[in-house]
Amino acid sequence: MSHDPQSVPTPNPAPGSGATGQYAPHVEARWERPVVAADGGEATLLVRVVAPASDETGGDRAAPLDIAFVLDRSGSMTGGKLELGKEGVDLAAARLRDADRVALVVYDNAVDTVHPLAPATPRGKAALRLALHGIDPGGSTFLSGGWVAGCQQLAEAPADSGNGKSATRIRRAILLTDGLANVGIVDPGELSRHAGELRQRGIATTTVGVGADFDEGLLSAMAEAGGGNFQYVADPSELRAFFATELQELFSVGATGFTVSLALPAGATAELISAFPAETSGNRVEVAIGDLPAGDTIELVFTVKTEPGDRNQELPFAVSACWTDPRADARRKTAVALEPVRRVSAEELAGAARDELVAEQAALQRAAAERRAGLELDRAGRVAESRARMAHARSLLSAAPMTDAVAYDLKVSALLADDVNPAGYDPHVRKSAQFGESQRRRGRAERRVEDTHGS
Repeated sequence: MSHDPQSVPTPNPAPGSGATGQYAPHVEARWERPVVAADGGEATLLVRVVAPASDETGGDRAAPLDIAFVLDRSGSMTGGKLELGKEGVDLAAARLRDADRVALVVYDNAVDTVHPLAPATPRGKAALRLALHGIDPGGSTFLSGGWVAGCQQLAEAPADSGNGKSATRIRRAILLTDGLANVGIVDPGELSRHAGELRQRGIATTTVGVGADFDEGLLSAMAEAGGGNFQYVADPSELRAFFATELQELFSVGATGFTVSLALPAGATAELISAFPAETSGNRVEVAIGDLPAGDTIELVFTVKTEPGDRNQELPFAVSACWTDPRADARRKTAVALEPVRRVSAEELAGAARDELVAEQAALQRAAAERRAGLELDRAGRVAESRARMAHARSLLSAAPMTDAVAYDLKVSALLADDVNPAGYDPHVRKSAQFGESQRRRGRAERRVEDTHGS
C-alpha cells in the first residue's frame, strides 16, 4: 500500500445495494447457536464477506496495477511450455493501461530481471515483447530467487509512478513453474512465511503449476499465505486462458488490504478453521483476506471456546472489517452486528435451534481442512493416514445439512477416501484436488467431481 489513508466509518450495506456509491462489501456474522454450556464449551461463528458483482462496483476500476511476471525458464520448460508461458504474458500485458506497470523476471539456476517494472505504455509493452523473445530454456530451478526478485520489483517501486499523485496500487507477483524448487530456499514453510510477510506489505502472490511434476503443496501454500490464487494447468495450452482470467480478476478488485477482526470477551478463545492467515493478539483475532475481487464470497468459520461461568450470563463478541477503497484511495471500516452468546444449561443447549447456513459452512470448512491435511500426508507417502483424514472429512459432511455444496464435497471426499492405490494418488488427482480446495476457499468451487478425481 502506497500510504495509510485515513479510516472512514462505512455503513455495512446489504448485498448489491451499492451504498454511498463506493465499493462496499457486505459483511455479516452469525452463530450456529448463540448459546454455550455454562460449565464451559464451544460455539461456532460464521463471518461472511460478499463482494458486489462487477456491475455494482461503481464503474471502471480506478486502482492502477503493478504486476511482476516470474517465469521458470529451466530445462524442463522445453516442449512448448515456455513459449506458451511467454505468449500468455504478452497477451496479458497487452490488456494493461498506461497507468499500470509491469515487470518480467526469469529464472533457472540464475535469475535475470529482463524487464524492470515500468509503465505499460505502448513503448513499454513493445520493450517487454522484445525481452520475451530473448528467453530460452536453461538449467535448474531457483524458484525462491526468481520469486523474490519479482517481489522486489514491486516493493522498491515508487507509489506515484512519477505523476506526482499518491494512489493505492494493486500489486501482485505471478509465478509460473513446471518443476520443483531445487536451488535456494526449498522449504515450503519458509517460502510461505515470506509470502505472508509480503502480503502484509500489500504484495500478493499468485502461483501457477504446469504439468505433472511441480509441487502443488508448495505452490498452493505460497498462494494461500500470499493472498493470491493457485492455478493448476494440466496442459500448457490452458496458459492463455489463465492469464486472461487472472488479469480480469485484478481489474475487478474493489478492496485491498481487507481484514476481519473478532474481539473476544475475557476467558474466551477462538480458532479460525478457514484457510486464511490469522493472528491473535490479546483478546483479538485478525484475519487477512487481502485483495477482494468483484463477486467473491468469503466464508470464515471460527470455533469459539469459553470458560465456565454463571448461567444466563451474556458474553459480548464484536466483529469488524477494514479495507482500502482504491477508487477513493481511502481506508474504510465497518462494525458488524452480532448478538452475544448466552451461558445455558446442558438441556437448553441441546434444545437450541441451529442456523443451517452456519452448520453447512462449518462442515464444509472442517472437511476442507481434513482434505488439505490428507493431501499433505499423501504427498509425504503416508497413504494410510491420508485416507483416514479423507474418511473423517466424509463423516463430517455426512452429518451436515445436505445442501448441494455439501453433497458435492461429500462425493469428492468419498472418492479421495476410497482410493486404494498403495503408492498414493495419481499426480493429476492430487493436483486437481489441491486446486479445487483453493477455489472453494474463495467461493469459486466448480462442481466437477470427475475432474477432481481424474476419472
